[in-house]
Amino acid sequence: MFHKMHQKATILVAPSLTNSSCTHPRYLQITFFSALTPGDVVQAVIVLFITIGVLGANMLLILVINSRKYSKYIHSQPRYLLTSLASNDFAMGLFVTPFAIIPSLRHCWPYGELVCQIQALLRGAISQQSAVILICMAMDRYLCMLYPARYHKHSSKKGCVALISMTWIMSVTLFSILVLPHSGFYFNSTGMVACEPFYNRASTRILVACGFYFPTTMILMYCYGSAFHVNKLRLKKTSRGDILTNNQLEHVTPSTHIEKLMTQERRLSTTASRTMAAMSLGFIVLVTPWTIQEVVAACTGTRAPPSLDFLATWLALSNSFWNPFLYWLLNNHFRRVSREILFNKFSCKNGPESKQRDCFQSFQHQPHCCSNMDGVSGHTQGCDFDGLSEKYWGEILERTLSSSSLHALQRTYVHPCMETCNGIQEMRVFDTTTPDL
Repeated sequence: MFHKMHQKATILVAPSLTNSSCTHPRYLQITFFSALTPGDVVQAVIVLFITIGVLGANMLLILVINSRKYSKYIHSQPRYLLTSLASNDFAMGLFVTPFAIIPSLRHCWPYGELVCQIQALLRGAISQQSAVILICMAMDRYLCMLYPARYHKHSSKKGCVALISMTWIMSVTLFSILVLPHSGFYFNSTGMVACEPFYNRASTRILVACGFYFPTTMILMYCYGSAFHVNKLRLKKTSRGDILTNNQLEHVTPSTHIEKLMTQERRLSTTASRTMAAMSLGFIVLVTPWTIQEVVAACTGTRAPPSLDFLATWLALSNSFWNPFLYWLLNNHFRRVSREILFNKFSCKNGPESKQRDCFQSFQHQPHCCSNMDGVSGHTQGCDFDGLSEKYWGEILERTLSSSSLHALQRTYVHPCMETCNGIQEMRVFDTTTPDL
């Protein structure tokens, strides 16, 4: 018994980075092309595409949600949280993943010990900070949908920035303690194909993996599940005929007016909550294989096969790309503003001023869903795809995170074109007071 306990408490030693450096004699004797295999090329291409996708998608997300055109569709608090998450993912694509391209081809570390140490620190701190931001987003949506009056009264920009700063400092401090010692990092030639934090005890490795995954998953599932469940109960009490038009607003009392506006804003905030819930669900799906692998490897004292280790690790890292992609896929306003910004930047900026003005005006006068509501043409001019996909993706997501029956989908079905246009009209009613979340 004592011998087994002694084995569990064994302190591990990190592999020497000198033996994995590209300046080591055993790597100098091997030419680059002679040691290259098709598997190495595939790995390098995967790393390259993930890096480009992470940088491009998160840059677009940061630019759009902080633009003036999109400011009326989102409150400052979720905007700061989304910007922080996108900034973390952008930093991951800028300072971590690109350094794995050359090592995936040469199977050695060419950048030196200091770069390896910094990369290991950022790898751990950014991942942990992103998980904390997802928790903050889930709690923000929970409070907004369950206690909207208190949420709008007590939400603060300074408090949100202070919370983000504090969590970032805590994440960096934690991994600085783990990584900054000389034996706190190593070159992982099979999974990350770059430098990662090294834990001298198996228990520490299990604790870090479980602390990163399980609390985050439980909080996300509870917050979004409770929020969607309560929102469903509230929507059942309000019929579809309660949606106001501009003409109806003139004939309601002030108390009814406020109540209707709160109902409308609750409906519109559901879209933002679905989008953030989808990002959280993507985190759970993508990180689960990596967490299982870490726990099994630490418990058994073995290593996973190189191909499986690589796929599990980079599947988890690809979460930095899927976050903005899911936000684009499930948010109709974000897609529209993104198209406008990209169209203005790349299509209307070239040429004389008169041509730019005509180009911008032609884009503004393109037919939209609401311009064809008098007939069936609105359904056949492309608007149905955006509304339909957003509607049903949201329904699938809510059924994943909360309990509801199949009959709820039939009772709440509305023509997607009508729902999208109603959402735009409703938002315009209280655009100057409380924008959509």
